[in-house]
Amino acid sequence: MSSSRPELKFSDISEERGFYKRFASLPEKPTQTIRLVDKGEYYTVVGNDAVFVADSVYHTNSVLKDCRIDPGTAKSIHEPLKYVTISPQVLSGLLKLCLLEQGMKVEIYDKSWSLIKSGSPGNIEQVDDLMNISLDSAIVLASIKIQPNAQEGNCVLGVSFIDSGSFKVGMLDIVDNEVFSNLESFLIQMGVKECLLPDQRSNEGIANELKKMVGVLDRCGCVSTFVKSSEFSHKDVEQDLVRLVGDELSMSLLKFSNLALGSCNALISYLEIMNNETQVGKFELVQHSLTEFMKLDASALKALNVFPSNGGGSSSIPISHGSASGPRISSMFQLLNKCKTNAGVRLLNEWLKQPLTDASEINKRHDLVEFLSDQLELRQVLQTDYLPLVPDVRRLTKKLLRNGNLEDVLKIYQFARKVPEISMVLDDYLERLDDNSPTKSLVVETWQKPLNEHLAPLDKFQEMVETTVDLDAYESTNEFMIKVEFNEDLAKIRGELDTLKDNIRTIHLDAADDLGFDPEKKLKLENHHVHGWCMRLTRNDGKALRQHKQYLELTTVKAGIFFSTKELKQISEQTALLQKEYDRLQADLVKEIVQITLTYTPVLEKLSIVLAKLDVLGSFAHVASYAPVPYVRPTMHSIGTSRKTELIASRHPVLEVQDDVTFISNDVRLESGKNEFLIITGPNMGGKSTYIRQVGVISLMAQIGCFVPCEKAEIAVVDAVLCRVGAGDSQLKGVSTFMVEMLETASILKNATENSLIIADELGRGTSTYDGFGLAWAISEHIAKSIRCFALFATHFHELTSLADQVPTVQNMHVIAHIEDMQKSTHSSEDITLLYKVEPGISDQSFGIHVAEVVQFPGKIVSMAKRKAAELEGLKQDSQLIKKQKCTSAEIADGTEALKELLKKWVKEIRDQGLDGSITEEQSQEKIILLLKQISDSSTYTENKFIKEISKLLM
Repeated sequence: MSSSRPELKFSDISEERGFYKRFASLPEKPTQTIRLVDKGEYYTVVGNDAVFVADSVYHTNSVLKDCRIDPGTAKSIHEPLKYVTISPQVLSGLLKLCLLEQGMKVEIYDKSWSLIKSGSPGNIEQVDDLMNISLDSAIVLASIKIQPNAQEGNCVLGVSFIDSGSFKVGMLDIVDNEVFSNLESFLIQMGVKECLLPDQRSNEGIANELKKMVGVLDRCGCVSTFVKSSEFSHKDVEQDLVRLVGDELSMSLLKFSNLALGSCNALISYLEIMNNETQVGKFELVQHSLTEFMKLDASALKALNVFPSNGGGSSSIPISHGSASGPRISSMFQLLNKCKTNAGVRLLNEWLKQPLTDASEINKRHDLVEFLSDQLELRQVLQTDYLPLVPDVRRLTKKLLRNGNLEDVLKIYQFARKVPEISMVLDDYLERLDDNSPTKSLVVETWQKPLNEHLAPLDKFQEMVETTVDLDAYESTNEFMIKVEFNEDLAKIRGELDTLKDNIRTIHLDAADDLGFDPEKKLKLENHHVHGWCMRLTRNDGKALRQHKQYLELTTVKAGIFFSTKELKQISEQTALLQKEYDRLQADLVKEIVQITLTYTPVLEKLSIVLAKLDVLGSFAHVASYAPVPYVRPTMHSIGTSRKTELIASRHPVLEVQDDVTFISNDVRLESGKNEFLIITGPNMGGKSTYIRQVGVISLMAQIGCFVPCEKAEIAVVDAVLCRVGAGDSQLKGVSTFMVEMLETASILKNATENSLIIADELGRGTSTYDGFGLAWAISEHIAKSIRCFALFATHFHELTSLADQVPTVQNMHVIAHIEDMQKSTHSSEDITLLYKVEPGISDQSFGIHVAEVVQFPGKIVSMAKRKAAELEGLKQDSQLIKKQKCTSAEIADGTEALKELLKKWVKEIRDQGLDGSITEEQSQEKIILLLKQISDSSTYTENKFIKEISKLLM
């Protein structure tokens, strides 16, 4: 592998020493930053970064090489340095890994170790051209300025964000609690990759808040970057915004706080946008409302498997490992992504993070999905013949801004030609619908009208391209050229070039006749990179040149002998000069055409968004139609109306598409004032977790506009899906499993309203049994009595089921397990059959030992586990019987003291009679019962319920 990559070369030893000396003198870099050197044809990575590249990209240390450096070159280097070289193609993958997957920063230097480019997860502008990929999601950079204690127990966050891909800038104030749950929702909704924070870590009054904020950012997969506090000044930022947006009216209509303006100033400075004239005036000022979309926390994204887990981590639900038919589906994004355009993929990513809360808007999406589901032929034509040909307009316009060429212009031209065809296809199918149909008017408003509105300006663009670009050359030889007729100077030079090339061909044919070689097979005419137009013969055939002095040998290589004539050399030089002038003139014309094309960017972006919506909703219709059991359209209940969710024969959409899985459906009923809080008990591996999660998944699917995997569905719109599942810890950050659980639960309790949906799996298992149960009870009771939102709680705390006796809106559900013989003392894998059906009622067993048997634990361990479980169960039952007597604390204390005296008396009698070691177990038991009877019959303990119950148990 290493042999195919170039060596790290230097012209002399002093250059090499200088290279490493400058490397050693660089300031220390953060661990999450990687440095590369641009060597022209390849890139070099030195030191620990080289080891990282070897491990993460090449997956072998064999690519590492030793730097030739003597110890005196750089005293700060205490160990042998390694380096690795990478090609531009490999660099693309490395940048994607570092910036988009691992949240690292990248610095690119020249040969003298001067910084020339840098990139971070939220700012890839400088390295975007090196990555050469179409992104699945937007790159959003945010900044936050915090004002603590603005209200009692709360703080105000001035937030600003910039999406440089779609040229959007936004600001808002967020009133948040001490766990920053609203900030977490914002980060999830916007998909923020990186966030700027004021570096006030030395300020005791704010350092703790910053620390908590960094924890929230980390949980959301967002990189924290600290910048100077002075960058968050709000002075003069409005003037910059007016220039950036190019619309003073927007700034006058939209009022923003000084906090938000200060955070925006930090963003503008960090991105250095005002120094880039190509971006000034192109941004759009937008407002973002947290309440417009469903709130999702980081735990919900993970629990509901919304996106694939990064780094190959395990999924939250059991997933098969794929099949020959295609890659495995392990997330909602993969399941629903049947999009044919890059803009559609990005929009799907955005919608999954921003489910709607307005029922009327949700129903509009459902109407459009229903239309595309019914019009199968239309959907297939669009997905097969048209949408795959739609280019990534956002990426193309960014390329045109940086260094556009005719190839990019022609891609946009091809796109412009497709739009009218898509519009005509929609027209054909709309004619089949009744004019009074609400669906027809919705389709016209959503797709047909926006497409037609932008056809006129595109006509002018097409006319411009057809007038200036040589489309015949593009179609025949794939050359990108300006039409000769378009410019007189260009036409004149082109004519002269054609004459010279005719003369060159004539000289070539004359030489073939003179030397006696076939001009097609033997005597080659070539445009040499050094000598220009010349001829070539093989070495053997080149001997014939010695007999003809008019031929001038130029160079001899393995491929043969290059030669020319005086006339050909002169013509070749003239041709080179004219070609250079032709290219210069054409480049000026191309630049002008690119600038004109860029004026159509707003129209192209709007068209791209319209087609992206068509693509995503078509994908929803496709998935709904081709699911193992087709999805159904849900009936949605608005927030503020009667809250009811009823899912008949509901399924988990990701699990049901796995190979060799026959999914067993279940009903779910949640209704305000009746059954708001479901407690689900049952065996391990019985399907409790899947049952509660699929409710969250189905709510999310419905609110992004997709049909749902049920036979019938009524769904109450929820303002948030809040999850606490799994038992992950974060050892590197010093956070225990239980601490993670409590942090997530605290966020849920702070964020939940009566219109939320809470999903909790095994809450309280991170600590001792009694503490865990106490917390689980208290949290459940608070949710059921105070918050009163829909909630599903899967638990092994069977005692929690008694909450239903105290709170009428709590309902117990259990997963059914069929047991062949309840009289057996053991539960082998043959005795128990998990049915995966959830029904009302309580399960009093968890069958954890059964699971151990299924995974083939050692027999001795299983037997011991059963024995200890039986003993504990006996103690538990005895304890429960005592509790049922409702003994007072005084009775228990008096009774316990009496039992102690009884045992002391028994021991004394045994010793006095010299029966130590000879008395049998039966004799001991008889003696204890006799003494206990004496105590229970005495007047002192006649009314003591505790002593009476102990007597019953022993007698």
